[in-house]
Amino acid sequence: MLTIPLFSQQSIPLEGLLKRYEERLAQAGYCICYRYDMLHWAENFISLHLRNGYDYMNQDTINQFIKKKDEQRYKGEIGQEHYRKWKRIIERFILFAYTGEIGMLPNANIGPKQELSSGYEKLCEKFLQSLSVQPNTWTDIRWVTRRYFSWLEENGIGEIEKAEAIHVQKFLLKCSQHYSFNTMYDVQLYIKKLYRFLLETGYTQTDLSTLLSFRVNREQKIFPPIPKDDIAKLLESIDRSTKAGKRNYAIMLLGAVLGLRACDVVSLKREDIDWVRGEIRVVQKKTSNPVILPLTADVAEALMDYILEARPDSDVKQIFLSINAPHLPLGTPIAIGNVYESCCKKAGLHVSRRFHDLRRALGTSMVSNGVSVMDVAQVFGDQRMESTKPYLAADMEHLKKCALPLTGIEPKKGRPKK
Repeated sequence: MLTIPLFSQQSIPLEGLLKRYEERLAQAGYCICYRYDMLHWAENFISLHLRNGYDYMNQDTINQFIKKKDEQRYKGEIGQEHYRKWKRIIERFILFAYTGEIGMLPNANIGPKQELSSGYEKLCEKFLQSLSVQPNTWTDIRWVTRRYFSWLEENGIGEIEKAEAIHVQKFLLKCSQHYSFNTMYDVQLYIKKLYRFLLETGYTQTDLSTLLSFRVNREQKIFPPIPKDDIAKLLESIDRSTKAGKRNYAIMLLGAVLGLRACDVVSLKREDIDWVRGEIRVVQKKTSNPVILPLTADVAEALMDYILEARPDSDVKQIFLSINAPHLPLGTPIAIGNVYESCCKKAGLHVSRRFHDLRRALGTSMVSNGVSVMDVAQVFGDQRMESTKPYLAADMEHLKKCALPLTGIEPKKGRPKK
């Protein structure tokens, strides 16, 4: 059984712990995908404490959480890799809760920030200060930059002026042996940004824009949209007589009717709703684009029902709070995914945590009904048209009209001759 040191002499309150953990992970340089994974388990860990009636870290609950996973591993319900990953994540969270420190990951491919010499450290900070990007993107650029500088130092390149094109090529080649196409797309893009900065500020005289102009194809998964009947079934299955049902119904409508992302739902505040004008105004977390959406009658009714009848009396700005005391904000988009998963189970639908499915279904429906991709992009606040184009790929009715006839190449009956 996994053993965790006892911390009987300390009383660690749960309130605000998840938020501090998220900020510390970002500060330590973990990529956003891994942070979501770590926060998901931390959130489950905290939820178990709340269900057991504790608003602080409790050793018996820690043991209960660990014992359940140990039993699943012993029975073969989870694999060894899953168990090891879970073990690292939980140990790291417990360590942070009691010490405020983030432990080092044993996996060299996914780790916190690398230690750099003072010269590279200062250069990294200058580069990051020159950027005007989203916090999540800033964190990812920081991770790639530090990884590149660390690699240069490991290979005896102590000054950026001595780095040549061949070194960039070798670094990208090394990364390609460990990372996916999607990650390599970001690595190449951020190294290109770095060298543009180095050229403009005089740190290098070598223009690597041509070298770094090669195309990295990203994996594009086309998920089929949820049928309208399934969305109706999902909404109808929610018990709106309960506090949890009122909250979950409002959350599902924000995704299905307005197409809000999970990150925007979880951060939605009371001042974002203009009841007089019938509008919801948000600055999207992903793109920083301000979006004004109509406050439709059904969404307005669901929000009022939750806020007036079910929402705990709290001064917290965020609208959606946990059902159990101490009634904290849902915290991360993962919480919205968990709500969506729960609703899918109750409706008897395919279980998924992809709350984004509702946004995708809305976008596909708009395209199918003749709304242009450009208009959909404006409504959704997408910065790039490529983000909206997948809705075209899921529009089967219009795709059928694009199918070409087989005139002249008709398939013949029978098996082809050998």
